[in-house]
Amino acid sequence: MNTKVKFIVSFKLTNSEKEVLPAMAEPFEDVLERFLLPHSVHFEHPHRNTKSASLYVVYTIEVEVHKPAAVFYLGKLIEGEAGILQLFDEDVESFSFRVE
Repeated sequence: MNTKVKFIVSFKLTNSEKEVLPAMAEPFEDVLERFLLPHSVHFEHPHRNTKSASLYVVYTIEVEVHKPAAVFYLGKLIEGEAGILQLFDEDVESFSFRVE
């Protein structure tokens, strides 16, 4: 049985003026590529017209898994790597992670 799963990681950037990937984005993407996880990246400005306009960089990782346990493993891998990026990159204020 194959199941399509979408992992979404959203990083809130501290510098909300420029659409520039955080310094640690390249190692994060390298991990995704090492595990052959196809991904896309885009920026979001959910509250562009307010004084507290935040900028988010959003990674969408879509995979097709053959075993349900792989969803848990991949989710923990991606969430852990996102946590490392957030901890060691001063340009990232916080991150959120969800599975669809």
